[in-house]
Amino acid sequence: MATTARPITPTTLDANELADFLTEQAMPLRALFHSGNPDTATGSQLVHDGVFALVRALRAGDIAPVVAQVRLIGINRTAVRYWVRTITAHRAA
Repeated sequence: MATTARPITPTTLDANELADFLTEQAMPLRALFHSGNPDTATGSQLVHDGVFALVRALRAGDIAPVVAQVRLIGINRTAVRYWVRTITAHRAA
C-alpha cells in the first residue's frame, strides 16, 4: 500500500506552546495504562511515551515544532493501529 505525501501545514504554536498542547492531549492516556483490553493498554503507553519524548525535546530546544509535527505522524500511525486517540499539533479553530 503506497502512501501519498501530503503537505504539512506548519503549526502557529511556538515550541513551548506546542509542548503544553501535546501534554494536554496525552495526559488522559494515562488512565488507559491498566485497561482490561491489552491492545488499548499497550497503545496508550506507546503513544503517551512517544508524545512525552517530543515534549521533552521541544522544551529543551532540541527540535523545531515542524519536526515534532512530522514525528507525530509516526506516533499517530501507532495510535490508529491500537485504536487509541490521535494527537494533533493544531488547536481547533
